[in-house]
Amino acid sequence: MAVIKDKNVQKNPWYFTIEVNEGGKRKRIKRRGFKTKKETEEAQRALLSELQKGLDLRASKMLYKDFMQDWLEDKKTKVKPRTLETYRGLVNNHILPMRKNAQGKTVGLGDLALSDITPRHIQNLYNDLRATGRLSGENIQKVHTIINESLKKAASWDMIIKNPAAVVDRPKAKRIEMEYWTDDEARHFLEVAREDRYYYAFLLAITTGMRQGEILGLRWSDVDLKQRMISVRQILNHDGKTLEPGAKTDSGIRSIAIDRNTAAELEKLQRRTREEKMKHRDVYVDRNLVICTAYGTPVSPRNLNRTFYRLTDKAGLKRIRFHDLRHTHVVMLLKLRENNKRIAERMGWASVKMLDRYSHITPHMQQETADAFGEMFFSRRA
Repeated sequence: MAVIKDKNVQKNPWYFTIEVNEGGKRKRIKRRGFKTKKETEEAQRALLSELQKGLDLRASKMLYKDFMQDWLEDKKTKVKPRTLETYRGLVNNHILPMRKNAQGKTVGLGDLALSDITPRHIQNLYNDLRATGRLSGENIQKVHTIINESLKKAASWDMIIKNPAAVVDRPKAKRIEMEYWTDDEARHFLEVAREDRYYYAFLLAITTGMRQGEILGLRWSDVDLKQRMISVRQILNHDGKTLEPGAKTDSGIRSIAIDRNTAAELEKLQRRTREEKMKHRDVYVDRNLVICTAYGTPVSPRNLNRTFYRLTDKAGLKRIRFHDLRHTHVVMLLKLRENNKRIAERMGWASVKMLDRYSHITPHMQQETADAFGEMFFSRRA
């Protein structure tokens, strides 16, 4: 064993070597890149300690890209398909690829051995993702979650001494101010969209706050028009083909009451669906979907979004995302002074803390409340 300073290296010149018995043969291990002798000695002691506890040296030399393919495979039974799809995209397109940043430094983790990954490598990756605008702040946070969780697993399996991501700060994400329509804008949009085939999808988004996948996965068996109640039990995946049981989250499986006008509109849609089923009975694919094509097949989210933007432009309204119709519904509930807990239940949130995202809207409502109080209190004195 030795602790040595490399005189030919200017930055982080210290390194150590140890010898181990691997398969009956003596093998020398070298670790470089330490700033001081003390830091080098501490790292040497830590490695010897971990070797005594069972650290697998051969496993520690596995490339991160190979480890991550196994990690993604293991995730198949633990997360929903759409979540796995997101993970796979972030891993293969942003975490693993090795490339040069603006300073000429190599960033990316794929070609690094597990034991060679340092906090600096991880931080450089985050810096590059932010500087290039390749990902939003929220998605860089997802990258951090993936890296941290995967290296934590490697450490627990004695493939590395410790998780280097554990000491890297979670990237901050700038909160993007949400967009929404006023009550009048939402009503005007529905008037313009009334004759469109997908009018009912937009109606449900505005009057229930359901997510797009929940609307496109909704079945008639989940709709009770007499009781005016919708049950969210199935969603359509982003691919527009796969129907999944459940919801985005456990709290997303819920019942949503609907108003009389929405129930009446859905009765019209139900009659139209029956007529189309008879008209195209030879080729109709009956999945019992509320929102579907004329032949019963699921509606592509991409096609629905394209229609939404076309109708938005036709109505002369500012462009918002389909998902912002959900925000529009929440704002309407807040203006009605609806109970926070009931709003959270209706939206399928695990906590009322999600309402903090609407804090920039509530000051206007506070003023309305103050004015209403003033009119009530001081008018009596007169």
